[in-house]
Amino acid sequence: MSTDTQATAPWSLARMKAVALALLLAAAGTYVLATMMEHRHPAWGYVAAAAEAAMVGALADWFAVVALFRHPLGLPIPHTAIIAANKDRLGTRLAMFLDQHFLTGDRVDAALSRWDTVGDLTRWLDLPEHRRKLTAWVCDAVPDLLAAIDQAPMRQWVSSLARRLLREVDVATLGGQALLALTEHRHHQRWLDGLLGELAAWAARDSVQERLTDAMARELSKLKYVGLDQVAARLATRKLVSALTRMLQEVAEDPQHEWRLRFDAWMAQTAERLQHDPEWQAQARTWRDAWLAQPRWEEPVQAWWHELMQRLRDDARQPDSRLQVHVETVLGGLTRQLAQDAALRDGLNRQVRQAILSVLDRSRPAIVDFVAERVHAWDAQEMSDVLEAGIGRDLQFIRINGTLVGGLVGLLLHAATQAWLR
Repeated sequence: MSTDTQATAPWSLARMKAVALALLLAAAGTYVLATMMEHRHPAWGYVAAAAEAAMVGALADWFAVVALFRHPLGLPIPHTAIIAANKDRLGTRLAMFLDQHFLTGDRVDAALSRWDTVGDLTRWLDLPEHRRKLTAWVCDAVPDLLAAIDQAPMRQWVSSLARRLLREVDVATLGGQALLALTEHRHHQRWLDGLLGELAAWAARDSVQERLTDAMARELSKLKYVGLDQVAARLATRKLVSALTRMLQEVAEDPQHEWRLRFDAWMAQTAERLQHDPEWQAQARTWRDAWLAQPRWEEPVQAWWHELMQRLRDDARQPDSRLQVHVETVLGGLTRQLAQDAALRDGLNRQVRQAILSVLDRSRPAIVDFVAERVHAWDAQEMSDVLEAGIGRDLQFIRINGTLVGGLVGLLLHAATQAWLR
C-alpha cells in the first residue's frame, strides 16, 4: 500500500498512532484524577492502580515498537533501531528464506501443477480481438527483430553455418538420388525436349546458319591438306550445318531416338556411380571443398540473407502484410487444436512446467544474490520508513493492547493486594 493510500485509509498509521497516544494520555489523566480523589473513597485506589499500570504498559510497548525502527526520543540506547542496525543481516536471512521456502523445486512444481497455463492461453486466444492484438504485436516487433538479426555478425554466422552444413553433405549420394528421382518420373526427358527444341529453333535460323557456315568455312580453308577453296568450303560446311540442324529436329521429335535412349542410359549410369562409386564420390567431395574454399564464397550467402530479411521487414510494415495474415491464421489454427486436444494441452503444460523449473534451478543463486544485494544497497532509514509504513499500523495495536491489558492487570493486582492485606 502506498503512502497516499495509507493516509486516506479509515485506520491509517497516523490515526492509529493518535489513538494509542490518546489512550496513554487518558490513562495519565485518569491516574492524576484518581490519585487526587483516592482519600474520598477506596474505589479511587483501584482506578489509580489500573491507570498507573496502563501508563506503564503503554510506555513499555511504545518503547518496544519505536525501538524496531529508530532510537526512542533520539537517544542511542543499545539494541534500538533494530531494523536499521541489522539491515544487511536481515537481507541475507530474507534471501535464504526465499531460497529455502519459496524457490524450492517441489514447492514451485506443486504451484505450477495447479496452473493450467496452456488452457488459460487457449481461452485468451479464443477471442478474436486477442488474436488480433497478438498478431499486431508480433508484426510490430518483427521489423526490429529482423533488423537485429540482420547485423554483420549474424550474416557471418549464417554463412559459416551454411559452410559447415555443406561440408557435412554427401553431395555425390545426394546428387545421385536427385538424378534417380528425375529419371524415375521422366523429368530429364522433358528438360531435354526443351533444350533440343531451343537448339533446333536457334540452328534453323538463316542468320545463325550463315554465321556457322562462315566460321567453319574459314577454319577449313586454313587446312591446306584438305584441298578446298573458299567456295567449296562454304558449300561443304553449309551442308554440314543443315545436317546437324535436321539431326536436332529429329531427336526433338522422336521420343525413341537413339540419342534419347543413350541419354537415359547415361543418366542411370551417372546416378548409380554417384551413389556407389568411391572414386566419383571422392571427386565430388573434392569439387565441393574447392568450391567452399573460395575466398569470396560467403558474400552471396550474406547477400541472400540480407535480401531475405529486408523483404520480410518490408512486408511486415505493409497494411496488407502477408505475414500478418499468416500469423493470424496460424494462431487461429493453434487455438482450435489446443481447445480440442486435451492430451496436447497436458503435454505442453508439462513442458512449460519443466522449462520454468529448469530456468528457476539455474537462476536460484542469482535470485538469492540479487535479493541480498538489493537489501544491502537499500538506505537503512528508508528501509525502516518503508517497513513502518507497511506494518506500523498493526504494531500500534501492541501499544493499544498494552495500555488496556496493563490497566486490567494493574486493577487485578491492586485488588489481590487489598484482599491479602485484609
